[in-house]
Amino acid sequence: MSFIRILNPITFYLFLPIGILLFVFKSHIISWGLDFYVLSFGNLLLFAITAIALSFHVKGINNKNPNVFFRMVYGSMILRMFICIIIVVTYALLAGNALNKYSLLLCFVFYFLYSFLEVRRVFSLLKKQ
Repeated sequence: MSFIRILNPITFYLFLPIGILLFVFKSHIISWGLDFYVLSFGNLLLFAITAIALSFHVKGINNKNPNVFFRMVYGSMILRMFICIIIVVTYALLAGNALNKYSLLLCFVFYFLYSFLEVRRVFSLLKKQ
């Protein structure tokens, strides 16, 4: 199974709809006091991190040693958390008083949605094997 095919559900169910909604309702998002660029960057970043994490999961699933699978799962989880923490802290330091808390909270919602779909996709891959 190709990696693009593995990534398709996350692309079509989450990344593209969120991206389209952000661009369609850009003026509303700005009028609500949310930062469009923070939300767009958060969506793109979480999609990229999810793609990397899924590649870790696929490597772990395809390996015959079950310890490799657990190392890949924990490694992808730690990688995701550290990258997100670094990005949030960097944004907080650079933005200063202009920090948009509501946009950041919405990015955390994106984080949970991407995590949910990633786990669901990994379980579906495990069932097929």
